Amino acid sequence: MDKVIIVLGHKNDNQGHLSALSIARCELALDLFKSQQNTKLICTGGFGANFNQTEIAHAHINQQYLINNGIKAAHFLPSALSRFTIEDATLTYPILKQLNAPQVDIISSDFHIPRVQLIFGKVMPSMKKYYLSAPSPISSQALRQLEKHEVFAKKRDLATLSKEANEY
Repeated sequence: MDKVIIVLGHKNDNQGHLSALSIARCELALDLFKSQQNTKLICTGGFGANFNQTEIAHAHINQQYLINNGIKAAHFLPSALSRFTIEDATLTYPILKQLNAPQVDIISSDFHIPRVQLIFGKVMPSMKKYYLSAPSPISSQALRQLEKHEVFAKKRDLATLSKEANEY
């Protein structure tokens, strides 16, 4: 295994159809995997009122999308059934640590990457990480709303991480 790709979840609808942002993240993972097949993948996302109200974990819906598009099930590590970005990091870290993963590529949407860098940097400071931005195929209005949320969420997460620093 050369590295691990973490595909951060976004959301799906009540029928299990992935959002455009989730699909863009999966498509970037597919492109990356094609050039580096000695790789394992972790998908993130569990259940939550704001992103997945089905009976199937969001990570498993993402994983199925990736399998349907050519990645064999054997390339997947256990999913991280997270509810938010801090859990993406705290739930994937033990998996990576146990594997002694040499490198991790973390995929998210372009607007989300600054917060992902903050969180994963705090939770896994000594791990070699690369952050990859999937494009956001959404309206400019929807993107502005997400960017506004990220400003608030980054401040909130920084405060949370500062309080919980001893746990990582």
